[in-house]
Formats: sequence, C-alpha cells, structure tokens
Amino acid sequence: MEQIYYQLIRDNPQSVPAQNALAAFLSKNGNAEAAVEHWRIAQGLEPANAETANSLGGAYLRMLRVREAAAQFLLAVRSESDNPDYHFDLGNVEFVFRRDLTAAWKIDSAELLQRALFEFREASRLAPMDLQYARAYAETFYGMPNPDWKEAQVAWQHYLELSTNRNFAYLQLARVSLKRHKKAEALSFLNKVSDSSYSEVKEKLRKQAEAL
Repeated sequence: MEQIYYQLIRDNPQSVPAQNALAAFLSKNGNAEAAVEHWRIAQGLEPANAETANSLGGAYLRMLRVREAAAQFLLAVRSESDNPDYHFDLGNVEFVFRRDLTAAWKIDSAELLQRALFEFREASRLAPMDLQYARAYAETFYGMPNPDWKEAQVAWQHYLELSTNRNFAYLQLARVSLKRHKKAEALSFLNKVSDSSYSEVKEKLRKQAEAL
C-alpha cells in the first residue's frame, strides 16, 4: 500500500491531496517524521490549505512541538473558518498548553483563556449537535478569571439537551446557579440528580446552596 501512495506522488508531484494522503498514511503507520516532511511539501505547494495545516498541527502536537502545533491550528482556522474541527483543535491547544503559549505569543494567560473559550464556542456553534464540543465550551468557563456565569448556564443547558448523562449536566447547572447566587434554582437542579454515584458532590453543593 505504501508503494501505491509513493507512486501517486511520483505521478503527481504537485498534487496537494496526494501529498496529504501519503502523509496521513505514514502518520497512521508510525512514521511521523516522514509524514511531517510530506505535509510540509504540501504546505509549500499550497500555503493556505486548511487540511494540511490542521494535520501538521496534530503531528507537531503529538511530537510535543506545542508552538508549531498552535501556529498550524491557527492557520487552519484562518484558512477555513467554518470548520468546527479546526476551531476545536485550536481551542484545545490554547487551553491545555496555555503556559507554553503565553510567552511564545506574548499574551497573558487570561487573554489566552478568552481565545480558547471563543474557539470552543465557535466549534459548538458550527456543530451544534456535537456533545464533545458543547462540553468543552461549557467546562472552559470554570478556568476563566472572570467568567460570564449567565453565558455558562446557557452553555450547560445546551449540553443537557444533547447528553444522555443528565445527572452530570444537572450538577453543573446547579454549580453555575450557585455562582449566580440563585439558591432556589440550584436546589431545583440538585433535586433532579438521581444517580447515587453523585451523592457526595450533590450533598456538598446542597450545603453551599443552603448557606446562601
């Protein structure tokens, strides 16, 4: 199979899809460095190709080359802004590796978190039925320095509409209601939590609500 891909490259040396296909095959079969080489060839042929940039970003991230990964994810978003996957990948690297990127991009952690929140929001907006994107967006509010808890509640409500794990969603909605000092609302959400595995957390939140 590998020889078929290489033959495709020999027959179509200027083809970006051919270079991307070979790179993806090499990456899948454990040859990361060769994969990166062919993705870089593809990028040289078509610098604004979003698929190439996002694939390179993923490859660099697996190699822990965080700054290069983030730069490629950013290029992918700018090249194809209506693709939710690209927004999610950029938001993920901005959130998880924010300590690495604050110095590289010369911005503070709060601004980077705000950027990550924006990317997750865009991913969820563009793919409104995707549970992973909805949860990533909603959970990011907990890491923000000055979160908009009203917006967070909307995000968790959307997650509730998609998720089969309604108990988890109700707990998060109760937590956000507490942040908004909505005692009755928090208790209402907690009363809907029926899974005994959440009993300890539920009781902790109930005590916080009663103290309001």
